[in-house]
Amino acid sequence: MDLIYDQYVANEKLKKGTKYERLAAIVYKVLENKDIVIHDLRLSGDGKKTKHQIDVVIEKSGVKKRILVECKDYSEIVGISVIRDFHGAVHQIKPDEAIVITTKGFTREAVNFAEEENIKLAVLREFNESDWEGKIKEIHLNMNVLLMDTPEISFIPANKIEEEKAVNAMNGNTIVRQETDTMTNYFYDSAGNKLGTYQEVLSPIINSFERVAGKETKGEYLFDDVKYIYVNNVLIGVKGFRYSFNSYLIEDKSVIGVGQKIGLLLLQYLDGSQEKIIFDEDISKWTFDTDGKVVEKKNR
Repeated sequence: MDLIYDQYVANEKLKKGTKYERLAAIVYKVLENKDIVIHDLRLSGDGKKTKHQIDVVIEKSGVKKRILVECKDYSEIVGISVIRDFHGAVHQIKPDEAIVITTKGFTREAVNFAEEENIKLAVLREFNESDWEGKIKEIHLNMNVLLMDTPEISFIPANKIEEEKAVNAMNGNTIVRQETDTMTNYFYDSAGNKLGTYQEVLSPIINSFERVAGKETKGEYLFDDVKYIYVNNVLIGVKGFRYSFNSYLIEDKSVIGVGQKIGLLLLQYLDGSQEKIIFDEDISKWTFDTDGKVVEKKNR
């Protein structure tokens, strides 16, 4: 644990067990980076004089919830005395949640006492390659994706009157070809109220059309109700549109997984509620300020 801390956080001279506590604090910051996580805080309960040294304190983001964490970097399993001592602080401070984490595990008496006092138990240890067993490390995907080029669309006037208005608006031309920004041009109702952009209205329709690789698709689509568009500042009613586009097939091979990341730590709750692999990049982005709060490193 000391080597992991020195390599990925900071090479510091700290008393025994402190680096494990700090790694635990970083792990909880990794699990939910919006939380406030502080290492080595002294707290007392409401109306109490006695202050208790708490290894890691977590303040949940957006809610009034405090979690206390006791850390034990032991070479042997943790006994009931550790849980009993921590329970004394928990009983006075009355946090919303209390957790004891260690490297090896807990005796049966410790587990029983923790269950009775609603204290969660977890193991935070070095990750081993054998820990991949039963887990998905990588997913290989081979996909054939059928894509379309940019469709060519021409709107169909709702009736003869709207057709004449369109021709006049286009200076007598019956067909005008131009590129249009579909995110800034809108459809309107008859009163001139916006109904949605071209993209918002047309994309779901066009995406529903059948595609055939290497062939042109063309046709005509009619709206349920007449919609209106502006042509040279003239509001024109349209009942639908004609379309054409070409489709083509591409093969996409992807790997979804950890890539070059190195598994450093494994956090396992004894009740099975959570198991999390902590990677090198998870650890190396965090450090501590002068108050012991976990903060993101600068100039990374």
